[in-house]
Amino acid sequence: MWPTDLLTGVFLSSLNASEQTRGCASPSTVVAAISNGAPLRVLALGDSITYGYNDPTGNSYRRDLACLLWNGGNPVNMIGSVKNGDWENNESDSFIYHTIDDILHAGTPELTRDTEKPNIVTLHAGTVNFVLGKNVTDAPDRLGNLVDFITSNNPSALLVVAQLIPNTKENVSAYIDWYNGEIVPVVAKRAREGKKVILTSMHGVTTEHVPDHSHPDQAGSRVMAQRFYDAIVEGSRRGLVRAAEGVFEDHGASSVLPSGRCNELSRDKEE
Repeated sequence: MWPTDLLTGVFLSSLNASEQTRGCASPSTVVAAISNGAPLRVLALGDSITYGYNDPTGNSYRRDLACLLWNGGNPVNMIGSVKNGDWENNESDSFIYHTIDDILHAGTPELTRDTEKPNIVTLHAGTVNFVLGKNVTDAPDRLGNLVDFITSNNPSALLVVAQLIPNTKENVSAYIDWYNGEIVPVVAKRAREGKKVILTSMHGVTTEHVPDHSHPDQAGSRVMAQRFYDAIVEGSRRGLVRAAEGVFEDHGASSVLPSGRCNELSRDKEE
């Protein structure tokens, strides 16, 4: 059990009953628009899991997340230096085979932009460290450095840090289980310092959702999107989400099917 004070800034969504006894929040199933419908400029940051590698559409969780946010009542603009996916607003900063340090380096231009800065950053990083066996033992500290870089350059943005989705390779899986526990106090420390950062689990993504060992299938991506969405809602509840600054273009509608139902996106991909 983690000490209660370490739970500051931690939001492990959709936990099972034993995990909920630790004092973590669980999400509401019905919510109002985030921060009264504030425009959301979202930077999805990560490696090939965020990119959508081995996803036929290239969407990863990003289109599902944009759909959830827009259907919830928020204007949405996904930003980044990389385009991949089957909808118009498919930008992100997602880099194939990038470790935590590599992501920091590659993401620096977007993270240090002077105008039209993100007010939401979603981060899933660390898997490549364990796949490659690179900087394994100090990966949590390296994540902390990345969190510090993001929050210092984007102090008004909410940073949502994800625990890693599972991996079907035994040695990688063991590292991920260890890392997911170690990053709880890493994020909690920054939250206690007043940084706008929150941690979410990827509970519900199982080894059945990673057919190539590392990357989620379309059902797994949908679960990832829901976890990020729940965490952003929780961040809004805590007063951590402010409206995007500067000129804003709403591209959220491009993520939505004609039916308007986000829960049909994965079904549409599979047909």
